Amino acid sequence: MKRGRLIIWVGGVLFLWFFVLLLAASRTTIGAVLINLPLGWWRFLRRNVPQVSYDWGLIVTGVTCTAVVLVLGNWFMGALLRQLQKRREADEPLRKWRWSWTLGLYAAVWILFLIAFGAAGVLRHTTWLLNFHQPWYEERLNSSAELRIADGTVEQLMLENDLDLEKTLRAIAAERGYRRARNPICEDFDVILYGNGSNQVAACLIIPRNPKLLAKGDFAAWAPDSHAAILPLSQLEDTMSKMEAKYPADTSR
Repeated sequence: MKRGRLIIWVGGVLFLWFFVLLLAASRTTIGAVLINLPLGWWRFLRRNVPQVSYDWGLIVTGVTCTAVVLVLGNWFMGALLRQLQKRREADEPLRKWRWSWTLGLYAAVWILFLIAFGAAGVLRHTTWLLNFHQPWYEERLNSSAELRIADGTVEQLMLENDLDLEKTLRAIAAERGYRRARNPICEDFDVILYGNGSNQVAACLIIPRNPKLLAKGDFAAWAPDSHAAILPLSQLEDTMSKMEAKYPADTSR
């Protein structure tokens, strides 16, 4: 029975760990938090510890005072224990107060101090977050990766609608599968479709409208006879001129 319970517990822990890893690997806010939260303190320490200056005189004073407090505290607790034993157990041999007990009490005091300090910090930070009206988490976006994801989404919609220009335009406007289920592709990108004489998609431009992506300076261009290319925004005007010259009568945006 115990072995069966152990197997169930191990299996449950492994499943939970696997589930957490899947969430951490996902392109979601929860995944980003799971990746960054455990390492946040390490990054904070790595950034700030090199800037810390040490007052060796203060450190020596603190160590000296600590040693004095421990010696006096050990002597006081030993004397107190002896007095208590003499009153209660006069016929019993006296027990000696141990140094390990003194060190344990000293450590307990510091642990209580850290708990109180941490609780106060959590309370103040929680209050600050509740009064903070801006987003708690800001996702870092990779321009090339986001453009390729958006391009893949658009190409998939083209295939699903047999490259029909009007149907593809409507599908893009209604699409909510880009990056987040609640975020349609048209919120982060301007998608320009160029149609041919058969009212089919002949080319496509994907231009970031998200300020963070736009600041990266890239856009994507696609044509059926070639793969999508990530180009600098400096080439956007020239690329649009070529597209409009090639498909002058059937251009839709």
